[in-house]
Amino acid sequence: MGSVIIVLSCVFVGAFLQANIGFGFPIVAMILFPRFFPFSTAVTLTQLIAMASTGYLTAKYWNKIQWKALFPLLFASLAVAAFVTLFSLKVEQGKLVIVLGISLVLIALYFSIFSQSIHIQAKACNGLLMGTLAGFGNGLFGIGGPPVALYLLPALPGKLEYLATIQAYFFFCNLESIVIRTLNGALVVEQLYLIPLGWVVIGLGTFFGLKLFDKIPSHILKRIVYLFVGLSGLWIVVEALLQ
Repeated sequence: MGSVIIVLSCVFVGAFLQANIGFGFPIVAMILFPRFFPFSTAVTLTQLIAMASTGYLTAKYWNKIQWKALFPLLFASLAVAAFVTLFSLKVEQGKLVIVLGISLVLIALYFSIFSQSIHIQAKACNGLLMGTLAGFGNGLFGIGGPPVALYLLPALPGKLEYLATIQAYFFFCNLESIVIRTLNGALVVEQLYLIPLGWVVIGLGTFFGLKLFDKIPSHILKRIVYLFVGLSGLWIVVEALLQ
């Protein structure tokens, strides 16, 4: 019971953060989920729970999705992630955990230091490049948000178009990964009860996150998120090496 409460608390915090910065739920979820489930199961549960939010927002803002910006990004991600996902299923979990921890540290450092000074032009070639990078992250541990956000933010005309397009990206990428991992035994019947519980909690986290969206300075929230992600990644690496 204690592990279920921790998992659902993690879902709430991740949904709260994603409501404020557009991504982040998989990062927060993958900090704790591998402690309670096999690695591929942790990724699959994260993506299945996230589908409640990404599916709803994709349908709600379908007319705002900027397909021209999305297509090269999505095409590269889906192609790369399919191969990387199948590869990751054969890799020892301990190694993936260490790679995940290092990746979280690098993501935190990058966004803390460089995200405000680097702007990627919205060209098809850049979309393919960033989609390839995101595909590796999605395929290994279901985390592809940072390079996607870095590409879409300057490419799109407004916040609503950004929200609609990035959530559509997550929806289609998660759908592909869920199918591949489930067909390869990532889920068992005993774990399925977590999915509807997660949908309820992610809905609550999103609701309260949006309520506080205008009250918390975005630069302060982002700094807190990056610090949390970086320290969590460092802890994951240290803990894995000490085992």
